[in-house]
Amino acid sequence: MKIPMNIKAVIFDMDGLMIDSEPYWRKADEIFFKKYNKPYKNEINTHIMGKGQREIVEYYKNELGFVGDTNTFIDERRNLLYEFLLANISPMEGVEDIVHSLYKKGLRLAIATSGHTREKTGEILQRLGLETHFTVIVSGDDVYKGKPAPDIYLKTAEFLKIAPEYCLVLEDAPNGILSAKAARMVAYGVNIHNEIYTKLKEAAADKVFRSLREITI
Repeated sequence: MKIPMNIKAVIFDMDGLMIDSEPYWRKADEIFFKKYNKPYKNEINTHIMGKGQREIVEYYKNELGFVGDTNTFIDERRNLLYEFLLANISPMEGVEDIVHSLYKKGLRLAIATSGHTREKTGEILQRLGLETHFTVIVSGDDVYKGKPAPDIYLKTAEFLKIAPEYCLVLEDAPNGILSAKAARMVAYGVNIHNEIYTKLKEAAADKVFRSLREITI
């Protein structure tokens, strides 16, 4: 499936799309929950997948009984994540090829990530050898409302100086698709898991793929 001819910029999510970080987020949360004497269940991931860090922590506080400062909890979860992730970063299938192809085509490339700060995102891109390909990085920390609100994608378009309707978003999570569509962007869902693949369609993704390799330039 080729990308539309009118697209001028491609915006990538990071976790679960560019890097296989979801197992490390789960591992970090298992430790985080244990510290605060809360039971951790795998179905929690269904509720938080693709959401902004603030929204995730507020869910933990409002629905699961965590008590404490939201920013402190965000920092704790991230610090636990990086203990595992930075030593074991592995790209998702097809990441390098699609990034190189889009870059050679002259499209502007950006990252819009709910999971990481801009600094850590830059470090991750460096470890992947892709840091020179991306001109804009926007973190969930840069906006008040995280995904599924459109704020992070609208902010990315603003930094790119490209109207939202000329931006294509690549996302692995339904909340990310909802965010991109609310920002009036073209949104492609990419996820190999059948349940999430179906939910990406339900979130009104313009196209859905099981791998980045299925998208041609």
